Amino acid sequence: MQPVVLAEPEHPFWGFAELFLAAAVFLAALWTVVNVAGHYLHAPPESGLWSVLEEGAAYALLFLALKIIFSRYGKGLMDSLGWSKPGPFSPRSLVVIGLSLSAIVAVLESALLTPNIETPFERLLDDPASRVAVALFGISLGPMVEELLFRGFLQPVLVSVIGVFPGILLTSIFFGALHLTQNAFIWQSGVLIMLVGFVLGTVRHVSGSTRASTIVHMAYNSLPFLALLVDGNPFAKK
Repeated sequence: MQPVVLAEPEHPFWGFAELFLAAAVFLAALWTVVNVAGHYLHAPPESGLWSVLEEGAAYALLFLALKIIFSRYGKGLMDSLGWSKPGPFSPRSLVVIGLSLSAIVAVLESALLTPNIETPFERLLDDPASRVAVALFGISLGPMVEELLFRGFLQPVLVSVIGVFPGILLTSIFFGALHLTQNAFIWQSGVLIMLVGFVLGTVRHVSGSTRASTIVHMAYNSLPFLALLVDGNPFAKK
């Protein structure tokens, strides 16, 4: 068995200029897609199905922009973002890590007395099509996109500038903050998602692979999203 050794800090060929440019591209793409969908296609504002379609379109435009940016350096997109073999981890061990993390977070939610209130995320789940779309996205493309962007694109820059531990921690703080709006700004949820992000960032750094952290992320998401398919929105009106 290969020993697990922390990798050296990465030295990405991109920096903060590319990070800010990518953020601007995504926000502009999302704003455009949402407005076009609402204005011309009459998409319901609180439909999970439409939210998945809109986010998917915005992410597609973002990755197209990143591909163009990286090609100017003569680099491939997926290789640059660390989409490689999972290093010292086997796929089975990564799945176990993800499932264990999901169980630990569920226990911590109860221990932290997380409020049981309806969140903006749950308001997207009132119809079966939305629940299926959100669940499928949440255990497949969603984790992959987030890992490529947070652990593949953002984390290497922060690690190269401020060091391994601070870089992983700051990436996880951004990760937790991003999810606060869909969780009604419940601080317990923010802290727990930040913890999940730190584990994912550590897996990414140890393995050198965003594919590894994506497998963990998919496994972590699988339990709550499968429960979503079974139970639906507990706050939905009967």
